[in-house]
Amino acid sequence: MALVLHRNVSMIQVAEKILLDEMLLDKVLAPMVIARLSDTVALVEPAKYDAAMARMRKLGHTPKTQG
Repeated sequence: MALVLHRNVSMIQVAEKILLDEMLLDKVLAPMVIARLSDTVALVEPAKYDAAMARMRKLGHTPKTQG
């Protein structure tokens, strides 16, 4: 397993694995995700953070975030 370092990213955490699975299947959200860190945590490019959050809210999700 290779170690990858990401700088200047935003982290999104959802309550359940299924929510992140759905996020990664969404044609709008999936391209915004840089990496999946765990079953419930993903990294999103900061430039796409607002769009990702807006899309998640539109889908009815309210994830925890850290920018």
